[in-house]
Amino acid sequence: MPLWFLTAFSFSCACAAHFAGRRAGYTVKNRFFIWGPLEARPVEIVPGEYLPQLQPCDSRYFVRILQHVDELLADEGMTLVLTWPVDAFHPVMKDAIVLLVGDERYQIPSYLHQVRAIFKSGGLRPNPIGQTWRLPLPIASRCLLRDARNACIRFRRLLEYGPTGNGTTPLYEIPLGYYALVECDPPPIEQRPVAVFFGGSLAARGWSLRPSVAARRQMTAALAAARREMPQYRIESVSQHRTPGSAFGLGPEAYTQALANARVALAPRGNFDETYRLIEAARLGCVVVSEPLPPRWYYQGCPAVILEKWSELPGILKGLLNDPERLQDLSARGRQWWDSTISEPSIAKFIAERIPGSRRSTEVAANGRDNTCAGHD
Repeated sequence: MPLWFLTAFSFSCACAAHFAGRRAGYTVKNRFFIWGPLEARPVEIVPGEYLPQLQPCDSRYFVRILQHVDELLADEGMTLVLTWPVDAFHPVMKDAIVLLVGDERYQIPSYLHQVRAIFKSGGLRPNPIGQTWRLPLPIASRCLLRDARNACIRFRRLLEYGPTGNGTTPLYEIPLGYYALVECDPPPIEQRPVAVFFGGSLAARGWSLRPSVAARRQMTAALAAARREMPQYRIESVSQHRTPGSAFGLGPEAYTQALANARVALAPRGNFDETYRLIEAARLGCVVVSEPLPPRWYYQGCPAVILEKWSELPGILKGLLNDPERLQDLSARGRQWWDSTISEPSIAKFIAERIPGSRRSTEVAANGRDNTCAGHD
């Protein structure tokens, strides 16, 4: 008998038993799957048991979210799938809650109509054109070219898969999380020896269409100017590339310690409008200096210091480093933003309250609170 038939039959039996138990009023444990970008199919996991197997990477953030969702919605018999492929669908995803991560092109999954809800990192739609045009021209022009490229991809996918929406499946935005942090108890900001830190790839030589290249060339020039104008301060940058299990060539422990030693951390954009660095730095209590943030719900209340162009950096750093009270305030607000909005328990609560049919979403509706905001499509 073909292997595919046995697999499909086993899955059908499991689903039948699963839904029969729910109809009969029995408690049914939640099921969790992870479908990595290089995997052929989803793999069933137990989040708490799977976490110790993971090297430092973005998966840890999302698996921890699944673990907290399981605590909030214990024995509700739901299936949650953490996945990277935008269009790959497996039968286990039918009527499941999907956490889709890794897409930086604002694509809507073709299987939207087959699942119960999708929570997606990387945004649902590009920034408004007016906001993009306010960026420095070398960055704005590259962003607009990427938006045009992404629009072409959406059109190609529309021709291939047809319309994706059914008007009823909710779709929400969630943050990128962190990548290479390890557990750390950072010192108070006034005890940190490094004034300013940046860890990541700096501008490559030659011309490039990547917005990150334009942004980092401007940041590199601004850092050089800051060092000239403020020689009394320790300003560090590590120009390396990210490799699996590390941050830009630094090991996870070294990268985490470098951030924990810094009062101010720079978070230039990547090739799209979010970056792990901002969340990593805020989690460790650094004061974050960043380019303009996208208009997504989880950036409301983010205390990052925003600059319109990197040439403003020396003046911004002078103002921050000469004002210890402001540094302490921004550091505390960054940790509070992490705890209340971005942390794994906070995002798990956000998800649990928006899963159609869950106890938490029913309670929210009964209390008259709005659970349809934050990027619902």
